[in-house]
Amino acid sequence: MSKKDDTLLLTSSYIMSHEIHMNDLYQNFGMTSKNQNQYKIRPMLETDIATVVQIEQTTWGDESWSLGNFFRAFDDPFCNCWTLESTIKGYSVLGYGLQYVSGNASHISNLCIRPSHCGHGLGKVLLRYLIDYARQNGSSVITLEVLTSNIRAYTLYTNHGFRILRLLPRNYSGQSDAYQMVLLL
Repeated sequence: MSKKDDTLLLTSSYIMSHEIHMNDLYQNFGMTSKNQNQYKIRPMLETDIATVVQIEQTTWGDESWSLGNFFRAFDDPFCNCWTLESTIKGYSVLGYGLQYVSGNASHISNLCIRPSHCGHGLGKVLLRYLIDYARQNGSSVITLEVLTSNIRAYTLYTNHGFRILRLLPRNYSGQSDAYQMVLLL
C-alpha cells in the first residue's frame, strides 16, 4: 500500500468514541459533531513541506527540524509523512505526523499541531491514526521520544498506553532531556 494512497476523513475536532472500519485504504473514526467532515488526514505532499516547517518553527523554535530534515524524511521509503488539514478553511494544514514503519516496529519521529489549534483533540486524532497505521502494517511496537518538559505531549502519549522506557539525557540539541517511550501493540 502506498503512503500516497491513504486518506482519512475526520468528522470532528473531538473524539467521543473510536471505531475503525477498514478496507485496504480507509480508516474512519466514530466522532460526534455538527461539523461533519471538518478535518482530513492525508499523505503529505512535497508542496506541504514549507507549511510544515513553518508550523515546526513556530512550535519549537531552536529545537525545530530543518527544511532538509523534512525533505530527507519525505524521501525515505520507510517514512510515512501525514498532514492533518481543515476542510473548511481552504484545506489549511493544521498538523503533521512522521512515522517510520519497518518490519514489526514503528517509530513516531514527529507529531505536531499548529499552536493556535492545540487543545481541541487534534493531536489525539493524529496519534490514533499513527497507532492504527502501524498496527495495520504489522508493527507490534511503537517508539517515540518526548521532551521531559512537554507535559501536554507526555500526557497524550501515556493516555494512549505509551510507557517510559528510559530517560535520554540532553537528547534534544544536546541540551534538553527526553523520555524514550514505547507502546506494545
